[in-house]
Amino acid sequence: MSTKPSEQMMDLLKELALLKGLDQKYDAGSRTDLETTEFEGRQSRRREISDQIKELAEPARLIPNI
Repeated sequence: MSTKPSEQMMDLLKELALLKGLDQKYDAGSRTDLETTEFEGRQSRRREISDQIKELAEPARLIPNI
């Protein structure tokens, strides 16, 4: 059974994988100013995703073990 937080987590992980693929293309190719700007935007988005993942994981730590 899937829950809303787990679906959000999966979506964020999928987005991270997509960003990683784009970064690999950036690393392999020529680096125009536009591509560098896009790379920096992806870095920022990865930080946002990391924060969101931490927020989603936090409630799980608050549930006591029964």
